[in-house]
Amino acid sequence: MTSIASIMTEYLFTLTADETLADVKALMATHGIRHIPIIDEQKNLLGIVSQRDVLAIEDSILQAESPSDKYSNIVKFEIPIKISEFYKSDVITIPPQTTVHKAALTLQKYKIGCLPVVANGKLLGLVTDTDFVNVAINLMEVMEMA
Repeated sequence: MTSIASIMTEYLFTLTADETLADVKALMATHGIRHIPIIDEQKNLLGIVSQRDVLAIEDSILQAESPSDKYSNIVKFEIPIKISEFYKSDVITIPPQTTVHKAALTLQKYKIGCLPVVANGKLLGLVTDTDFVNVAINLMEVMEMA
């Protein structure tokens, strides 16, 4: 069986929890990515921010009208939103020896778009639903050639 290490992306764009929503949006726009792992100084995975998270936080900001809303001061005073306020820390991860098949089943089971590849708490790579589409395309091409 093929391990996930053979298809994962190892050269990742990451951010720290002290950076801001603006940093997330800029990184996603510049590099055309939808998931950003959040790490500490030792490259330990803290969590992840997805494009969906960004859209949700922007929607919350737009709807913040009363002083009791969580993001109303941000709207009024243009306070930067730190990643630590909204990243997801309950991330499903896989070790690098996980098979491609098992990783695909994990994505499907939890209906998620990416899986960080982690060993001893350290982020080694990331595999996304797009990586699995590429695998499927390659398999179809091999089958058509046979």
